[in-house]
Amino acid sequence: MRVNSFLVIALMLVAFSMKAQEIVRPIEDRLRNNYMDYPNSYYKDTNNKLQNLVGSWVYDNGADYFKITFYKEKVIENEHYNVFGDKLFAKFLYKKDGRIIYDNYGTSSYSRDQGLVNTKPSEIQSSFVKNTTISFIYTEPSTNDCHRRKVGSLHITYSGNNPQKLSWKRKTATRYFHDMLCDNGLRPDNSDFVIPEDMVLTKLQ
Repeated sequence: MRVNSFLVIALMLVAFSMKAQEIVRPIEDRLRNNYMDYPNSYYKDTNNKLQNLVGSWVYDNGADYFKITFYKEKVIENEHYNVFGDKLFAKFLYKKDGRIIYDNYGTSSYSRDQGLVNTKPSEIQSSFVKNTTISFIYTEPSTNDCHRRKVGSLHITYSGNNPQKLSWKRKTATRYFHDMLCDNGLRPDNSDFVIPEDMVLTKLQ
């Protein structure tokens, strides 16, 4: 009887180990896979599509100055099905005619110096990868202590030329606007995005 008990426990441990074993899959597969059919997965940047963007990039046309730094992290995407994935996150600085509009480098707090500098953390993070284009969930810091109502999609295409370039194209979504009041009673910030929607950025060495 005791032997049978040990056997059952051993089988349960093996089954649990197999269930929890992480299967590495290329991040490109994330477009067509779902959590239920592919549990215990890690969608890894095996082909360095995200890695190509890691680092700092700049756009400067005299009136608009935009600097963004991407960094890559492994994050949990679905805890129930034990699914992880590599994602890009961003910090950025945006100046308009020499005036700082956004600056969330080195801080995660919400503050504005004399009403000019907005350091609320960004929501720019990678979503899907297809060929040399990476799609991002996009929004910008709000101008008040409530969330920004508008959301958008950002598509970045990498060019490995020397110097390395990024084609940046952003669209504002026509749906999925967050219209609920915040807990502090304020209405969402309904202003338009201010970072240019179409840019070519150069990598800083």
